[in-house]
Amino acid sequence: MVTIKDLLTYLTNLISGTFPFALLMLCGIYLTLKSGFFQIRAFNKSVTLVKKAFSSPKSQEGINSYQAACTALSSTVGTGNIAGVASAISIGGAGAVFWMLISALFGMCIKGIEIILAIKYRECEKTGYIGGPMYYIKNGLPKLFKPLSYIFSLAALPAVLCSGNITQTNAAVSSLNLNFTGKLIFGIIFTALTFCVLIGGIKRIGLITEKIIPIMSVLYVILSLSIIILNIDFLPQAFKMIIVGAFKPEAVTGGAVGSAMTVMMTGASRGIFSNEAGLGTSAMAHSVAVDADPKTQGLYGLFEVFIDTILLCTLTALTILCSRVNINYGFNASSELVVDSLSAIYGNLSTPIIAAMLCLFSFSSIVGWAVYGKISTRFLFGAKGEGIFTIIYPFACIFGAVTSSSFAWDLSAFFNGIMLIINLPVLILLSKVAIKYMKGN
Repeated sequence: MVTIKDLLTYLTNLISGTFPFALLMLCGIYLTLKSGFFQIRAFNKSVTLVKKAFSSPKSQEGINSYQAACTALSSTVGTGNIAGVASAISIGGAGAVFWMLISALFGMCIKGIEIILAIKYRECEKTGYIGGPMYYIKNGLPKLFKPLSYIFSLAALPAVLCSGNITQTNAAVSSLNLNFTGKLIFGIIFTALTFCVLIGGIKRIGLITEKIIPIMSVLYVILSLSIIILNIDFLPQAFKMIIVGAFKPEAVTGGAVGSAMTVMMTGASRGIFSNEAGLGTSAMAHSVAVDADPKTQGLYGLFEVFIDTILLCTLTALTILCSRVNINYGFNASSELVVDSLSAIYGNLSTPIIAAMLCLFSFSSIVGWAVYGKISTRFLFGAKGEGIFTIIYPFACIFGAVTSSSFAWDLSAFFNGIMLIINLPVLILLSKVAIKYMKGN
């Protein structure tokens, strides 16, 4: 007899597992073909745009397009780049990295379209521009679809609290090996820092992320490359493990992972968690840029996914594989794999190094995701709702610091799945509008 609990478990697995993965891949392939491989064709332009913005950021009252891109990138560059990759390799083997990169390739196109639509259909309020999936559903589709904008926003709020705050704080705390009192103090410190940033509004978030993101990304690249260079002789074998393991996982994991579908699902799901392509969340951050236009702002999306998944996640994977650290396949590992990998050079310092990186990555994700919460609450409840969210959101850091994150991870996957299932079909319906802006790139 099927119980209510069994039904809920089935629905949870469906919404956060197979169905959104299949939908993402199909949508990514369709949009890639329809746009004429936009992510490849326009990639050089996206790099040029970022380099130009970085070297001469614009000065203005509101948040500019580069700061908006840094805010979006800050939410994606987080624990998924370290703990998420380690988890993918331990569960699915090295082949999971291959599917992570494939999902990222299609994700580049999806994210570009999300951002284009967010700028196209955003609204101008007294406090500035505001947009995202809820707005391009409301303003771009017939009124029949308007309820979806509210469902999306309602799903975004718990996703922001779980994915953007609780799980990020918990991952940072876990790397420090603190007792309960230490965890509580850490949570209070994170709460205070988050509150200080949030009360300054989206402008302050943009200013903070503009400084944090380049620094921590460069530092992590240096750390990873040092291990890879030290073990350069094993690099060809590492790539072989990634490619062979994608289709014959038993050849790499010794039979601990025997299903190619498991490898594919694991890699793609970790990729989605890392770069957020398909969720529509990053588009909210981009929508607030006062100088953004649909044609150029979408280019930032290509660069975001490239940096987050294709660069940083690949470097983490190669660091783990090249170091030849022992991997207990079939069991979920976390940042300890990266710590063990770095210990070859940095010895006992590897633990505090990774802990520091996770703290930086986590904090950047927390303040980045706050933008999504602000926009979602404003859409649902107006300016007062946004003010209440600003007060409540930082305190989730305390809960994330002292609790087990397993429930929060499951809950965030569920609500992320709802956002993805709503957002992707909308991108298909509005793809003609977005592709008009892509043609010049």
